Amino acid sequence: MKKLLVIFFTFLSAIGSAQTYSNSWIDYSKTYYKFKVGISGLYHITQSTLNSLGLGNIPAEQFQLWRNGQEVTLYTNTPTGPLPAGGYIDSGGK
Repeated sequence: MKKLLVIFFTFLSAIGSAQTYSNSWIDYSKTYYKFKVGISGLYHITQSTLNSLGLGNIPAEQFQLWRNGQEVTLYTNTPTGPLPAGGYIDSGGK
């Protein structure tokens, strides 16, 4: 009986220590910004918001959104180059 309990708890500890998400997507040579959101939904980040953070000159094709180690699709009003005045990034959040 004691052997059975040891095997059972060994099995449970192996399951309990497994990570749900990995950090293999992180490129430590890049800078990441975190935008906290309160609820699931569509989020709209304007070019003026990016300017206030010093990110207004970043080309649209370089923006990425990650959630739990998975890349999420972003929509910009311009496919390449810096966002124009009135430009935006849209994304559906979960």
